[in-house]
Amino acid sequence: MGFWDLVYPKKCLGCGKAGKYFCDDCLKTVKLNDQAALNGTSLFQYQGIIKVAIQALKYQFLRNIEGELGELIDRGIVEEELKEFLELKPWVQPMPLYWRRKNWRGFNQAEVIAKVLAKKFNLNLVDCLERIKQTKPQAELKRKERLANVKNIFKVRSKPAGAVLIVDDVWTTGATMEEAIKTLRRAGVKQVWGLTLAR
Repeated sequence: MGFWDLVYPKKCLGCGKAGKYFCDDCLKTVKLNDQAALNGTSLFQYQGIIKVAIQALKYQFLRNIEGELGELIDRGIVEEELKEFLELKPWVQPMPLYWRRKNWRGFNQAEVIAKVLAKKFNLNLVDCLERIKQTKPQAELKRKERLANVKNIFKVRSKPAGAVLIVDDVWTTGATMEEAIKTLRRAGVKQVWGLTLAR
């Protein structure tokens, strides 16, 4: 047991049981995502302990979650098309936050997920995409407004050689992910895939 485990003991995000963020009983309630998406996929349904975990990751600082998050990701990767894409050894690009929001929050939750995934599958992280505009929260907007809200919000810093996997926490309408994919493809990246923890 590490120092931080003594100071801030781990408790299950679902039931509060001590020891782990995801206890065995709560993991049994996790549902895989069953919705198809163009150019991407999500691992789990955005409900229950997965929803609580993402919200906690986004707005709180969870210490030493990387190991358990890796096990969770491994449990969720069942789609053959995603497995085939991972075999291409893509660069892993966390979904960028606008600099002001990242400074306010102190970190980018997509980076945490991306680093865990990259380590688990022996992939390299890349920082080729930059968010150049601050947008309104997508949850507050209708579908047409969401598409307009994210138009031209990214720019490519440098074109990576090879495939790119863009990683984010939640797929809502997919508008932000679609714009990120479109931006990389315009820059000449032929193989781009989007992956989120939940939808």
